[in-house]
Amino acid sequence: MVTSDIIDVPLDRLITKAREKGLEVGRDPTHATPGPDTATVATVARRIPAGQSPHSVAAGADGTRLYVTNFQPGTVSVIDLAGETVIRTLAVGEGPYGVAANPDGEALHVALPDAQALVRLDLTSGFGLHSGFGHAPYGVALGPGGAHVHLTLALEGSVLVTDQFAKPVFAEFRGIDFPTGVAVAPDASVLYAANYFADKVSVIDVATAAIVGTIPTGRGPYGVALSPDGGRLYAAHFPFDTVSVIDTVARAVVGTIPVPDGPRGVAVGIDGKNLYVTNFFSASVSVIVL
Repeated sequence: MVTSDIIDVPLDRLITKAREKGLEVGRDPTHATPGPDTATVATVARRIPAGQSPHSVAAGADGTRLYVTNFQPGTVSVIDLAGETVIRTLAVGEGPYGVAANPDGEALHVALPDAQALVRLDLTSGFGLHSGFGHAPYGVALGPGGAHVHLTLALEGSVLVTDQFAKPVFAEFRGIDFPTGVAVAPDASVLYAANYFADKVSVIDVATAAIVGTIPTGRGPYGVALSPDGGRLYAAHFPFDTVSVIDTVARAVVGTIPVPDGPRGVAVGIDGKNLYVTNFFSASVSVIVL
């Protein structure tokens, strides 16, 4: 098993529920189910220091900032990409998981699964508005324009679409096996949801609310992110130290990137040239040149 002093209660809840369903799950990368036989297509170029136990990462809309949730201290690191340094640390609440940046650059949206809350974090004031809504959100993604927030409800097997304050329910997509990460196509027609214990990514047609495809990935797909043109999907396999590169037209894995130390969250820079991956066990973010 992966050894760590990090107590990750939301993940342990997922593992417990999966075992109750009769699934053989754990966190031992030496017994990982092999993914598709693909070549290594890139490697880690360098690392950027982040906070302790970095979980998820989002790229700012202007290309100058990264935002990283730090699970154990309950903070968000603001990273200046020019200097690749943390320039600000914001308190957000206990055990932050997913994060998404508003296109206007004014706010972040952070999932707090233990608190069953979505936080809208104002980047000017640093003030966080917590919206409790009776569900445990794990992953967060914004649709084009930022009006719709997509939340993975991993314990409930669905993706919920709401507003920035988790008030109305615009849609809910069900039938997904332990969804952790979610990504929205540039035209908002399709969602991609990682099925953590089912070793696949679900492709969801937004108009019909139907799962229209599955992409086998190998064990433990966790965080997902799309390239700016929507042609590539990147899936981090936690704690199995790889990132899958997926062709969204072929709906197949076409490459593998080795990323050590528990890759969990992924984000693509706005120019599509760099992939950023959180290293949960090493307090850093890996930079991969695409």
